[in-house]
Amino acid sequence: MKKFLLIILGALLLSLAWFLFIKKYDYQFRFKVNHSPAMVQQELKNLETFKIFQSEPEVVNEDVIQYSELQQRLKFNEKSLDVLWELDKESDSTTNVTVNVLSEDKLKNRLSLLNPFSKSDYIDSLERSFVKLGKNLLIKQSTYKVQVVDSIVFSPDFDCICRPAENIKIENKAMQMVKDINYLEDFVEAYRLKLTGYPFVKINKWDEKENLISFDFCFPVNLAQDIRPNSFIEFQQFPGVRSLKAIYNGNYKTSSLAWYELLEEAKNRNIEASKLPIEVFWNNPREGGDALKWKAEIYMPISPED
Repeated sequence: MKKFLLIILGALLLSLAWFLFIKKYDYQFRFKVNHSPAMVQQELKNLETFKIFQSEPEVVNEDVIQYSELQQRLKFNEKSLDVLWELDKESDSTTNVTVNVLSEDKLKNRLSLLNPFSKSDYIDSLERSFVKLGKNLLIKQSTYKVQVVDSIVFSPDFDCICRPAENIKIENKAMQMVKDINYLEDFVEAYRLKLTGYPFVKINKWDEKENLISFDFCFPVNLAQDIRPNSFIEFQQFPGVRSLKAIYNGNYKTSSLAWYELLEEAKNRNIEASKLPIEVFWNNPREGGDALKWKAEIYMPISPED
């Protein structure tokens, strides 16, 4: 009996030592959201936009395992937290999120977790923040929809007038389009052109690490006319290419979320994607209305042999 008690005590002491000094993270929280891991991961990269903390930290994205993990450091005024997000796909439209947190005062916080008679403001504050994040994610995700088309298709081929933009933050893409649309509309009006299709964006360069893109914002027109480009407008011809396709409904500010859904689809199907998507916009945002009724076709070009 004595030997048995010593074994139990030893196991308890080893478990205590592991929890206090070896365990990598001192707190874990779980919740479920209604989109794929690719889209959830991209949302979490912009954690500060969800306003879940009493004082918003500087968010540093340190390491990414595509569509499954995201390592961040949250820098507050005097302290910082290391956070590991683990994303587990439950279904095509559901992801289980596990957040692991490591604080600078890990021993103090872990001891407070073991004390049933004390209340941890640190843990309570974190729990409130991540509960709020889960709710805010669900609210935001209700404002857009992404539906991947099963079959491989060809993107449209275009003759078009374009306004190029370089090294733009992805989240500022729509703002840049608003700045440039007047150049395109003035050119159309000056030459009395008729559009032969919907306005679109063709991504020419994508720096994922820096979150920067270069792109052409274009109006499809008939170039077989007596018109010439100028210092503000370029003429382009884009042939149709084999692509994965998604339908995006929502504000065009966040249409790039569909890119990640298509990249995850390409990974799941073992298809090589170019990471240079094309977005075709069916609606004019300046006319307003319910953004969920706006439509964009998103094409992700793939290798010809896939």
